[in-house]
Amino acid sequence: MSYNVREHSYVVGGLGVTGQACVRFLLQKQATVKAFDTRANFTLVTYPNSDLDTDMQAFMAEKVTCHALSEDYFDGVDTLVLSPGLALNIEQVALAQKCGVKVIGDVELFARLNASTSGATPTKRVVGITGSNGKTTVTLLVNHLLKSCGVKSIEAGNVGRPVLEALQSDADVVVMELSSFQLETTYSLVLEAATVLNISDDHLDRHGTLEAYIDAKHRIFDNAKSAVVWRDGEFVAPYEQLITDAKGVAASNAVSDGESNAASNEESLASKNIVEYGLGESTTGFAIASFDGDDSARDDEQSLYITFKGEKLIALSDIHLAGMHNVLNIMAALGICLQLGVSPALAVKHLHSFKAAPHRCVEIARVNDIRYIDDSKATNIGATVAALEGLAPTIQGKLILIAGGDAKGADIASLLPYLTKYVSHVFALGKDAHLFEKSFAHTTRVATMKDAVKAATRLAAPGDVVLLSPACASLDMFKNYMHRGDVFKQDVHDLLNLHSKNDDAVEATS
Repeated sequence: MSYNVREHSYVVGGLGVTGQACVRFLLQKQATVKAFDTRANFTLVTYPNSDLDTDMQAFMAEKVTCHALSEDYFDGVDTLVLSPGLALNIEQVALAQKCGVKVIGDVELFARLNASTSGATPTKRVVGITGSNGKTTVTLLVNHLLKSCGVKSIEAGNVGRPVLEALQSDADVVVMELSSFQLETTYSLVLEAATVLNISDDHLDRHGTLEAYIDAKHRIFDNAKSAVVWRDGEFVAPYEQLITDAKGVAASNAVSDGESNAASNEESLASKNIVEYGLGESTTGFAIASFDGDDSARDDEQSLYITFKGEKLIALSDIHLAGMHNVLNIMAALGICLQLGVSPALAVKHLHSFKAAPHRCVEIARVNDIRYIDDSKATNIGATVAALEGLAPTIQGKLILIAGGDAKGADIASLLPYLTKYVSHVFALGKDAHLFEKSFAHTTRVATMKDAVKAATRLAAPGDVVLLSPACASLDMFKNYMHRGDVFKQDVHDLLNLHSKNDDAVEATS
């Protein structure tokens, strides 16, 4: 039986981009809806020449509440669609639940509508991608590879496009980037493939503990038909011991004469609908291998290849996305495409035409052989660690780091081993700059991004890299991480007197 929004009465909580998209969708479907916001002021997202703009303006004037709610506000309401920016523990949610109102997010609303069966629009196939870091890159890469291979797909979710817009598109496949905030209000989303790319301390100010954060991320596996899993990652498998158990079955079935049990291993993983990937050598799933036959050359990037089931796919030297963290991202993307019926050998041919998203280890200037790299999207420690480990092997000189902002409760001291190993000096700014000073002796606190750029440039020499990879959120000083990256780029260009013609001369480095 299909889900009919006209049979329900909704409140939309939070009127950011996602909340407004929900309201527009429900108005278009002629559903009963009203909304509240915890802010007194917010901006209407407009769509020129759209009939819905008139409806939205009337809605915002008549149906939006920004003051405290009472129980009678929820009279006749059965569903609260909560925006991901609002936590589940706010008083408005508690009041709704007290009144018997079901709390869901826009992804869950998508899931209910997408589950329609006979007589309705065919269900879209959906894949889900989450993780502390890299999920936007993998989401965009999967969508690019699928489209390049002839699959009609669209990206949606935390990547920027509201999922309800994707529901109304003509795409056959929806590639969803899903944050922990979205997943904690999602219950019935059926996925062809799901992956948790990695887990590091993030959003502990919202989730409270790492365990709660992991639990939220793992909701992506609840109704997934298959999983794509980093074999060396912590907390990324769909169920505890699942892969270990699968390998154990393979080992127990190995032939007694010592013959390789690779085929049995692959069969056991396949039976549990798991595709593995990792940077070590393996004859199952995706891996890295050298084919020159010389063990002494194994550290030579020219000889290393991504493999699938032991067969060559692409040389690392032919990949334009620098850093081993991006090799993992590519493997994860290929694994997801595989679960949608696109062979890795076909998909990998289209890697060269993929362009990295802004603010993710993008080189924004190179002057006197000093490279300036914008990784403003690194809003947590794990993302900065990935950037440091990924870029360090490509740097001839020193790595100078600009970091800081709102640490969101994360332990900045956990960065110390990576700062000690890879970083010459840190210039720290923002709310939690003092935590970098406390953790790493070679740290200078600065007041502004411009001060950080000037100080880093004075210290830099040919062959060095000045990297903005904050390990913190941006909202203490900037509108968002994009604004922070744009300010960094502008300050670099102003300091170095780069002409505007160079503004678009951006080379993706990871």
